[in-house]
Amino acid sequence: MKQSESEISGPYYRSMQLLFDTVESNDSLEWDDEEYGKVELFVKGMSRRWYKINAVQIGPLETDQPVACPKHWTSSWVILVKGAAWRSDFSNNNSMVVDLCIHTARSGDRLPIGDSLVGLCLSLLNDKITAMDIPLLAQFIVCPRKRLSTIEIFQNEGIVTTDMLNQEEPFGDFMDDDWEEEEDYLLENEFGIINHSNPAFDALTNLFNHSAISAEKESKDLESELKEQEMRENHIEKIISDWDREADKVRGLR
Repeated sequence: MKQSESEISGPYYRSMQLLFDTVESNDSLEWDDEEYGKVELFVKGMSRRWYKINAVQIGPLETDQPVACPKHWTSSWVILVKGAAWRSDFSNNNSMVVDLCIHTARSGDRLPIGDSLVGLCLSLLNDKITAMDIPLLAQFIVCPRKRLSTIEIFQNEGIVTTDMLNQEEPFGDFMDDDWEEEEDYLLENEFGIINHSNPAFDALTNLFNHSAISAEKESKDLESELKEQEMRENHIEKIISDWDREADKVRGLR
């Protein structure tokens, strides 16, 4: 349905234009707004974790808001945030996708929905900084990818896992292998290093090892040289002291 000129110049469209401009100007943001009243956004954070934001407009009867609640208010929308370690997890492996209970502030209820989504996107772009104020986000960032398959929700009160729902022990011991797999993935896909058997990687490793050995040898040589210098100085001081005593004896005889 064609929108009127007054609607196009209204707060909803102005806020959505702000959101569009924000997404277009940042390579770490993607969005889909083809269906009216529904928005889907993808955000790549500083931590290299991915977030999917879904915003859906709801009718007045579905909320506690007055019937006259304007459609552009954030309070007339439902906003859901999901997180994953890899972008492909959202489409290929739903078990690796978790719900994040991150909400806009109460003061945002009367903001246009586009403004609220811009603020949320920028917060998740800078997720490492935002995590300092939102513990559940910090827990998500540091959780190894494999462990995400056992978690349903990250919330302020703590994580909710499938095992917890079944009244079982939520976690076993964390294994370093979980992080190693994720680090290998990032090396291959983000930084272009294929694997640890890469000749360039091996050469670089050998260079670092050689540098470390050389630095250790230089440190030992310097320590040995300082000890020798200290011994020489002590010897010279002893000689001077002996000469002084002999000189005192001679002066005393006179």
